Amino acid sequence: MVHAKTVILFLAFFQFSIWAQAEWRLNFERAGFFGSYSGGVTYQWAERHAADLSLGFYSNDNVQYNQVNISYRYSRWSVPWGPRNWIPVQVGIFTLRTLDKNNYFVRSPSEYPSEGYYDPTAFRWGFLYGTAIEFPAYKVSVAYYVKILDNGVVALYNNSNMDLQYYISSGIGFQYIF
Repeated sequence: MVHAKTVILFLAFFQFSIWAQAEWRLNFERAGFFGSYSGGVTYQWAERHAADLSLGFYSNDNVQYNQVNISYRYSRWSVPWGPRNWIPVQVGIFTLRTLDKNNYFVRSPSEYPSEGYYDPTAFRWGFLYGTAIEFPAYKVSVAYYVKILDNGVVALYNNSNMDLQYYISSGIGFQYIF
């Protein structure tokens, strides 16, 4: 059932590609809340807009788990830099959904003190900020991202003593341009 939902999500996510001229990319990312590593596809339908769909992998107590990642990036500027293009600012939003039903949940497993008391842990969203360098001659791109989870935004506002490693993460990404 999980695989059917993933396929439906993938088809819905990229259905508009039939009508638009776009650039497709293969992507690989290390860390940054998308798992220890992740791989997937990027759909860039305009110079400034791109969306990613990837499958991430992470370990918990030496057991391998998967998660589905979706992100949208907006890039305002692209600066020619010799044979490269520098994209100094990329901002966006992302969501992730773990497929580990034993350690994470979508609906609160307890009714203490009331139903829905605990926030879902299997589904998270957040904001990203990054920069990238494209090498058109080699059809590759390298990017660095900093991401903050939704509960991190709340923690930044509410808590004075917090450990940022639980809310903010950075990652490096590689893309191959078709």
